[in-house]
Amino acid sequence: MATFFLVLSLALAASAIPPPPPSSRNTVFIDEQLVGQIFEVKSEEITDLATRSTSQYRLPTTTRPIHYDVLWIVEIDQLTYSGTVEITLVATQANVQEIVLHSKDLDITSLRLLRGDTVLVQGLGNMVADVELEFLKVRTGAALEYNATNPVQYTLQFGFIAELRKDMAGIYRSWFRNSYNESVSWMATTQFQPTSGRTAFPCYDEPSFKATFSIRIRRPTGFKSWSCTRQNTTIVNVTNGFDEDVYSITPTMSTYLIALIVAKYDTNKTPEDGLLKYEVIARPGAMGKNQSDYAFDVGQKLLDNMSQHTAMDFFSQSPNLKMTQASIPDFSAGAMENWGLLTYREAYLMYDPEQTHDQAKQIIAYILSHEIAHMWFGNLVTCDWWGHTWLNEGFARYYQYYLTHSVEFEMRFDIRFITEQVHTSMLADSADNHPLSNPNVGSPSDISNMFSTISYNKGAAIIRMTEHLLGTDVHTQGLRDYLKNNSYKTVVPSDLSQTLHNAAVQAGAISEYGTNFSVVEYYKTWHDQPGVPVIYVDVNHKTGDMTITQRRFDINTGYARVNYNWQIPISFTTASTVNFTDTKPSHVLTSTVTVVNRGTVGDEWVIFNKQQTGYYRVNYDDYTWNLIIVALRGADRTKIHEHNRAQIVDDVLQFARSGLMTYTRAFNILSFLQYEKDYAPWVAAMTGFTWIRNRLVGSPLLARLEGQIIRWATPLMNELGYTPISGESFIRSYLRRQIAPVMCNMGVEACRTSATTQFRRLIDDQLEVAVNNRNWVYCNGLRASNNYSDYATMWKRFIEHNVYTEKIVLLQTLGCTPLERALNELLTSLVKDNYEIREQDYSTTFNTALTGNEGNTQIVWNFIKSNLTDIENAFGSVSSPLRSVAARLRSTEQITEFQLWLNQTQADLGDAYTSIYRAAESARNSLAFADQIQNDLDNYLTNGDDNIGPSTPPPDPIVDPPTVPRPDVTPPPTPDLPGSAMTAAVSIIVVAFAAITNIIV
Repeated sequence: MATFFLVLSLALAASAIPPPPPSSRNTVFIDEQLVGQIFEVKSEEITDLATRSTSQYRLPTTTRPIHYDVLWIVEIDQLTYSGTVEITLVATQANVQEIVLHSKDLDITSLRLLRGDTVLVQGLGNMVADVELEFLKVRTGAALEYNATNPVQYTLQFGFIAELRKDMAGIYRSWFRNSYNESVSWMATTQFQPTSGRTAFPCYDEPSFKATFSIRIRRPTGFKSWSCTRQNTTIVNVTNGFDEDVYSITPTMSTYLIALIVAKYDTNKTPEDGLLKYEVIARPGAMGKNQSDYAFDVGQKLLDNMSQHTAMDFFSQSPNLKMTQASIPDFSAGAMENWGLLTYREAYLMYDPEQTHDQAKQIIAYILSHEIAHMWFGNLVTCDWWGHTWLNEGFARYYQYYLTHSVEFEMRFDIRFITEQVHTSMLADSADNHPLSNPNVGSPSDISNMFSTISYNKGAAIIRMTEHLLGTDVHTQGLRDYLKNNSYKTVVPSDLSQTLHNAAVQAGAISEYGTNFSVVEYYKTWHDQPGVPVIYVDVNHKTGDMTITQRRFDINTGYARVNYNWQIPISFTTASTVNFTDTKPSHVLTSTVTVVNRGTVGDEWVIFNKQQTGYYRVNYDDYTWNLIIVALRGADRTKIHEHNRAQIVDDVLQFARSGLMTYTRAFNILSFLQYEKDYAPWVAAMTGFTWIRNRLVGSPLLARLEGQIIRWATPLMNELGYTPISGESFIRSYLRRQIAPVMCNMGVEACRTSATTQFRRLIDDQLEVAVNNRNWVYCNGLRASNNYSDYATMWKRFIEHNVYTEKIVLLQTLGCTPLERALNELLTSLVKDNYEIREQDYSTTFNTALTGNEGNTQIVWNFIKSNLTDIENAFGSVSSPLRSVAARLRSTEQITEFQLWLNQTQADLGDAYTSIYRAAESARNSLAFADQIQNDLDNYLTNGDDNIGPSTPPPDPIVDPPTVPRPDVTPPPTPDLPGSAMTAAVSIIVVAFAAITNIIV
């Protein structure tokens, strides 16, 4: 492969790079900043903690736990728990006179510090709680003895008591029914990640403080318990009405991975007798109709495949480990990788082939894969601090797709990774966001914000790019070495990159990139720097020279004001030498401007970033774009890989949004969609089109734009149809599920007629709708109905149905009714105290009611105005519900009316007022943006496609853009041993909107 780089360092007056739009331009509006959206504002805290450094939230490393003995006593009838913990610890330096660990919301009932059998400290007067930092500080009296070669062990004992929490964190309560007319049953379950272990027992609640755990669970007779390891024994009637389950010692692990469940649950396990290996547990009502079978079968396949891939069998990680997959009725996180006791929302684990659609089935498969991958990446080898969350979550998200692809090939996760991970991460990364590795993480709020699209999606995309850079075999061997070298330890990014570098050097996998190329330095440019690069390729078709300029892409202004220099692996192919299969990069760009010869001359298209394996966007000179347009409109279209056609769609839509390209030019390129039948390009297109349509709601241009989209999409829908086709592939059915709702939403008669016909058969004749059609059939059937009884029938179906995946579909569609009475009843069910809709589903239900029809916005707003206190109690704040309403305002008159009401209600809104008012201003800015792009869109919709056919132009001169040095990322130091309890005035108001989340931890 070519290895010669011609690096230009020119200072010329002109530039071939398209000029950026004005720096004041903004394209991120309130509808993309809501909960669950791409630019979600994770925290709306109002804080005066400016004097707090990130390091002050970190535990001092002056002591370290070795082992915990924990007893939890769970009293379901009282909805409380209590217990004791004995922590074996050592000093890590001399003159330690205070032990600092975490505790939050616990009533500490006893305290002792021992050395052997000798009591050194006893009584609660020897501890001080720092509520703000969630620290518990224990005075040791005399200094702890320090011996580096033969550490002296101490035992710190606590007794504690607390209520089972209501916020789905720590040890919390959850309710269920086994049938709709059965009384409510209670259970206890856990969610400790990232900082809630401290609410369950006093502990060193940071990932780097790994230890072993011996766990006992005392629970009411008649209940069962589960924890991370196999149960050793049960002590019957250890106290009156309570049995105690004793569990085997855990592997060395972080506190956030501990879990327990106390419930009246059933199990599907293997083997039936003997040493437990694998099981699925759930409420008895969810185990009916073999709902656990899919997770039971596919989960074992995934576990076996991951064991083979890592060359490290899961059961070899600890002799006491087993694999329990647990279905939890109430679960905010979605799923959690507790070592040996994995927990999931019921909809993400239980599957009924007659009632569960394919989207839910694939969610079950890939969430199982995600959590199973964590057994190695996250549990066995753990990020040293939450500033490197991507070392856990990036790998889990990567295997979520590619491990699942190895087991469930028909679901085509290899194709979907492009649109679902690469495209979403590049969009999120194109505005102000944190880098993969973020040194400025300290508070629990900061930590929660690291569980983001960047850590998950971008982390996975960079891992995939590195795999193609090194080659799959070398990358796999490097990862095996990484796991082996760091088992039961914590890591920083250099531990990963250095191991991969060593494997690459040994295999000769990076020799073509020059003797100075280092995987460590390459990786630093990706995990220490925020943002996504865009490369501009200017091709001299006479000589074959391609001048490549890298810049940082900005979704608002095209190019960012501050540029970085990445080490970008590039690959390309041409019309005369088509090869999209070999994705090994031919070059690694290390300079802002580089010249590479493509190896051919003459007028022919060139496509960079084969199969979009690299994490960067690609823009071309006008003439090269013309050649690509001709190819896409003609017979060469299918020669260009599906992934790259999707890449082109996503890139040009974002270029137009950011101002780097006109919409006229972008739509000329996108005109090939009228011939397109494959999954990835169309999903990318509909995502981009939806964003533009949202800008134009209320504008007469919307109908014309939708007419154009319909003309392009109709040939595809004529082929797919609106009813399932016997024997069709998963991916074709999945494509229909994604495109059909948009066609109905745009008013396509064939779609709406099909929906209402299928809906009426359900209502009138009790003929079930095909499971993969229910999302759009239910919604459009209700939209078309002015009969309250139709809504009542569907609500009754929700109440009585016992398959949670179907209940979720109903919650996602009930709000499509246009009837004010029905919508008010649906919203009332959210804010009243009942056991109908779970708190984790409040956001889904509310948003469907708000967005089900354009007319629903006023109805929902009126409901909020009449029930402001109830809304605040249900959602924790009125901020997010009202910000969501603001996102639906479609005219300046509506926005003005909304803001006037905000001003009149400011006293009742309190601290939420400012964020809601700003949301309305963002809606106003969206209208202004729509005005800015109308002429551009009108030009294309009026004049249609350009007739492409210019002659080869001469190359333009290039200006080398300035860059700033990569940030020097140094983790903040942990504090020295505090001399006394710290005090500070703090005022933190957390504005939280309970929502269903797509993040899987």
